[in-house]
Amino acid sequence: MKYIFLSIFAFLWFTGFSENFARWLSENNVTPNDYRYGDLYRMSNLAQFKAPVEQCEAPQSSPSRNIALVILGDSFTEKERIEKNHFKGLVTYQRFFISDTTQLKLDKSRRNILIIETVERHVRERFALPYKNLQIIDNEAVKEIKISKTVFQIALNYEVPYNTERHEALLFSSDFFLIFKECKAWLNWKIFGRLDKKVLLSKDQKHLLYELDAQPSGINSCFDNVSESEIKTIVQHINITNDFYRKAGFDEVYLSIIPNKTSLVATDLGKYNHLIERIQQDSLLKMHFIDVHNAFKKSDKPLYEIGDSHWNCAGKQIWVDNVNANM
Repeated sequence: MKYIFLSIFAFLWFTGFSENFARWLSENNVTPNDYRYGDLYRMSNLAQFKAPVEQCEAPQSSPSRNIALVILGDSFTEKERIEKNHFKGLVTYQRFFISDTTQLKLDKSRRNILIIETVERHVRERFALPYKNLQIIDNEAVKEIKISKTVFQIALNYEVPYNTERHEALLFSSDFFLIFKECKAWLNWKIFGRLDKKVLLSKDQKHLLYELDAQPSGINSCFDNVSESEIKTIVQHINITNDFYRKAGFDEVYLSIIPNKTSLVATDLGKYNHLIERIQQDSLLKMHFIDVHNAFKKSDKPLYEIGDSHWNCAGKQIWVDNVNANM
């Protein structure tokens, strides 16, 4: 019995320690995908917003137009959502997380295109300064970082990237346990008027929202006052970013700001600050802009997942179509 329990707890420990192992378990259906009903449902467990995240049709490849595309993006363009074949005419495709610092060598025989993609709620943070996280290098090899510490010092100071949330996903994310979570969430909401602190409901209670952009104020909020001077500063930093990457070797540089879910379905929660439109319409803006905000507003289809803060297949396709139209 002791070896059985030791094996079980070792398995749980390793799952919490290794993100790759936890992902492998999910991808191979050993454990249920904790995000299969969306990130907002995962936090709230409100049954009325429980719906499987849409599985979009696989994109088709297209003939090459000698384009090398680089995307610096957040979760909207991560591997599970966007692939090379979504775009027309690519020879190469590379995508990096927007907050990471990355080094890259450009192939000057290609038409090099850079897209900086960010969700609306993080624009003010990401362009508080010119964005220069992607570093273009001339030599073939990425520069090595010199290690001055001894192996013993490194081992002593190493922090294990342990995540107890993976234990909850492993043990309690099955549909059976979700029944109990939904009952608890319903009681907290209806009797005590409480929701998970990371989510909010729209006024008509038809939409589940991410608290970060739906809260009344704060730098990430749709309703926080943004002065004209701050808009001018953001635009200035976008222009510096544009010049920086054009000089670094990119033939074209685009900015794409993805609207918050709140910005489309719950602007009645406060006074919407119209951040995307104000940046996009500024007469001094030099960087090319891939506009999906207006296309989203004109659409009569649901464009975001019921239980998630990200777009559904229809919303993603609008963005992909706009990118392809600009390239």
